[in-house]
Formats: sequence, C-alpha cells, structure tokens
Amino acid sequence: MSEIKTVGVVGCCTMGAGIAIVCARAGFRTRVFDLRQDALDRAREQTRVFLERSVKKGKLPPDAPGRILEGWQGTTELTDLADCDLVIEAVFEDLGAKHRIFEQLHAVCAPHAIFASNTSTISITEIAGGSGRSDRFVGMHFCLPAQLMKLVEMSPGLNTSEATFERAWAFCEALGQKPVRTQDS
Repeated sequence: MSEIKTVGVVGCCTMGAGIAIVCARAGFRTRVFDLRQDALDRAREQTRVFLERSVKKGKLPPDAPGRILEGWQGTTELTDLADCDLVIEAVFEDLGAKHRIFEQLHAVCAPHAIFASNTSTISITEIAGGSGRSDRFVGMHFCLPAQLMKLVEMSPGLNTSEATFERAWAFCEALGQKPVRTQDS
C-alpha cells in the first residue's frame, strides 16, 4: 500500500471546500474538482479568507496561507485526479450521481487509490457497488464546518478491506481530525 500524498476532493460547495481546506492545511497536495470554474474560484477565495482569519486569531503562522494555497489546486477536469491516492466525494445526495462520478474516477485513477464518500444519508456499501473497487471504498463523513469541526465518522462498507479502512483511518488522523468508527446504514 502506498502512502497517501495527493488527495482529490470532488465537489466544492460548503462541505467539499471545507474538506479541501482540512487536507491542504495538513500538508497534502489537494486537487479540488467541480464542474464549474466559478465554484472553484469562490471556494479558493473562501479558503484564502479563512486562512487569513486563522492567522489573525493566532491559529496559523503568518506564512501558512501562502504555503497551504500552494498545495490547493482547482480543476474542472476529472482526469486531473488521476494521480490521487485518495479521492473524497462531497456532492449532493443522489446515488445515481455518485455512481456516475465513481465510475469515471475508477477509469482514471490508479488501482491503489482509495475512494471515499462524505455521504450522510446513503449506504456506503450501495455507493461502493458502483465504484468498481468496493474493497477500496470507505465512508468519511466530516462534520460541518469541516475546517473547524474535528469529528469524522468513518464507515466501512460490507466489502471494504481492513487494510483500506486502516489506511483511511491513519489519513484522517494525519489531518488532525478525530475519527470514530460507525456502522454503514
């Protein structure tokens, strides 16, 4: 199993943008995908403002925003996530849409890549069933707002391998988050 170095985040509305901040702030190369460039631009600006406020509050050193934003890359091309070691989906709660996204990701991402969903209402096993890699699929439900809340509900699907779950758990801890294991439902 390779180390997680590059993370993809699919969807950059409130949850996706927050998850991207958490990943970039922890030092991971972070690629943020959205269909709309204006959404990416808005998420990047929100990230910049959040980081600058964090400096003013003494939570980050003055040089941190530039360094963090350097690791944050927006894209409207799903193929730009091809070299990601982990891809976290944070789009609206529609099983068909999630299946389409993961089917496309499966075609472009390396076999070692883990897929995760931030879903809070759909079974991880159901979503993983459309991913082409249900053994390398996990639920990672970040609490809102992700950049402030530390809790992440980690849910293995029925076919998630223990190695995948352990790798995703270790990643979550490397983010500085507090993972808790939950049941898929």
